[in-house]
Amino acid sequence: MSRPPEDRGAELRALFFESAYELLQALNEGGLQLESHPGDEEILRNVRRAVHTLKGDSAACGYTQLSEVAHDLEDVLAPQIVQERGSAIAEIVLAAADNFGAMLSAYER
Repeated sequence: MSRPPEDRGAELRALFFESAYELLQALNEGGLQLESHPGDEEILRNVRRAVHTLKGDSAACGYTQLSEVAHDLEDVLAPQIVQERGSAIAEIVLAAADNFGAMLSAYER
C-alpha cells in the first residue's frame, strides 16, 4: 500500500527535523570539545561530518538558506582556516549551532 505524496513529504520532513536536531547536538558537543582541544583532528572531522550532513539533508528537503549557511560553515572548517583561527573555531561552531537551531525552529513553524 502506498501513501499519498503529501503524507510521504510530511514523513520525510519529520525525519529531517529529527536528524537535524541530532546533528545540532553533535555540533554543540563538538564546539564544547574544541574549546578545550582546539586542534583535535578527530573532533574537527566529526564537526565537519555533521555540518556536511546537515547541508545535504537540508538541501534535499528544500531548506535552501540552511543549506547555504551550512556550506559557508563547511568552508570555514577547512583545515588551513582552522589552523589560522585556532581556538576561535569553537566559538564559530557554537554560534553556528545556535543559528541552525533558530532556523530549524522557524522552518518547523
